Amino acid sequence: MLELLEPIAIFTHVARAGSFSAAARRLGISKSKVSTQVADLEHKLGVQLIQRTTRSLSLTEAGNLLYLQGEELLRDAEQAVASVHNLNDATRGVLKVGISQSFGTMHIIPALPDFMAKHPELELQVSLLDHKVDVVSEGLDLLLTMSEQLPLGMVARPLMKCQFLLTASPEYIAKHGNISRPEQLVDHNCLVYQGEWHEHSMWQFRKGEDYCEIGVTGNFRVDNAPALKSAAVSGLGVAYLASYLFEDEIENGTLVPLLPDWQLANNLPLQAVYPRRKHLAPKVSAFIEFIKGHIGTTPYWDAKFDHLYKMRK
Repeated sequence: MLELLEPIAIFTHVARAGSFSAAARRLGISKSKVSTQVADLEHKLGVQLIQRTTRSLSLTEAGNLLYLQGEELLRDAEQAVASVHNLNDATRGVLKVGISQSFGTMHIIPALPDFMAKHPELELQVSLLDHKVDVVSEGLDLLLTMSEQLPLGMVARPLMKCQFLLTASPEYIAKHGNISRPEQLVDHNCLVYQGEWHEHSMWQFRKGEDYCEIGVTGNFRVDNAPALKSAAVSGLGVAYLASYLFEDEIENGTLVPLLPDWQLANNLPLQAVYPRRKHLAPKVSAFIEFIKGHIGTTPYWDAKFDHLYKMRK
């Protein structure tokens, strides 16, 4: 069994990188050694793991199964090494983090210098993502996401609940009229977020005991939340936007809050997602705690909207 550990690790790197050459570069060994080790592994296991062509490679069913287990094996090994290193309470090594693109750009990336200053022995690799993420296959230690569809088999730790605001530009309101009840949205041009796996065209509202879902329509859909806000600023229509997207548009009157006494009831928490482990790697735990402290119990960007939230019933 021990003689299989190295070739399984090498095969896993090949599957992760998508080629023998890329895996060899990452491992610092020759391409011929990588190819030989994988071929020997296939011989010892008695199965074909990789379908090879002149231009690409793909995993067989057996290869895909071994790859998933190989990722688990490498992560456990990395965690064992990290645990030993962490006997002196140091956080070190490489931390690979995936973050939802718009949220990460606006609120996480600017804070990272403080995190790195606290952990100078840690190398941080960040991927800003706008697609459905497979944490294991993309080699991530941690995913910060607001996705409604979480990867299977992962731990999902809520960090904060996202608030929403319904807004339109003064020009749009002047032309099409204000809104006093959610049902009136069916007569308005509503701007819809349409991602790879989700279309947010059912808008939820709550006021006291009243709850309603409105199926909205409009002539503009986009898969990028900041672009949705820009379209609203341009006067294109009404937008149901996460509060973290706003800078000073409400304060300067570029966008006007609508239905201020209604709670926008879309349930979309920010969650820290990571593979299930007996012990959470110290570097992952340190990053999660830093992000929690950076955001705050009440997200710092929501403070300027406190007067609006108090109007909701």
